[in-house]
Amino acid sequence: MGDPESYLLRDFAEEDFGSLSELWAAAGIGNPARGDSLESVRRTFSMGGRLLVLESGGRIVGSAWISDDGRRLYLHHMAVRPELQGRGLGKRLMEAAVSVARERGMQMKLEVSEANAGAIALYRKYGFETLEGYRTMIRRRTD
Repeated sequence: MGDPESYLLRDFAEEDFGSLSELWAAAGIGNPARGDSLESVRRTFSMGGRLLVLESGGRIVGSAWISDDGRRLYLHHMAVRPELQGRGLGKRLMEAAVSVARERGMQMKLEVSEANAGAIALYRKYGFETLEGYRTMIRRRTD
C-alpha cells in the first residue's frame, strides 16, 4: 500500500456499501442520524451525483461523495482510512472530485469540522474558501 496511483479509483457499486460503511465508521463520519443509507446514495445518483471510491485489495479505503442540486455540487464523506492518511490518497480523491466540478462547470461546496485542520488545509489547496458569516444548520428529523 504505497503509491497513491497504485490504488484503484472508481465509481461506487452497490456491493461496496458494507465496506464503504466500515470506512465511514473508521473515519468518524458514519452515523445513522446522517441518513447515510444505500437508498440515499441511490437518490443522489438519480439527481446526477457520483460516489468515488479508492480501493486496495478489494477493500474500500477512501471515498468522495458528490451530490448535485442543479445549482452546485456538494462534496460529502471525503474520507481516507485513518491508518492510510498522510500518503496522498486524500489528494487523489480531491483531484478526482474537483475534476467532476470542472467538467460540469459547477461550483463545489463542502462542510468540514473546524477541528479537522488537515482536511481544511487540503481543501484550501484546491481553492475552497471559508464562507465568512455563515452558520451551517440542519434539521435531521424527517417528520
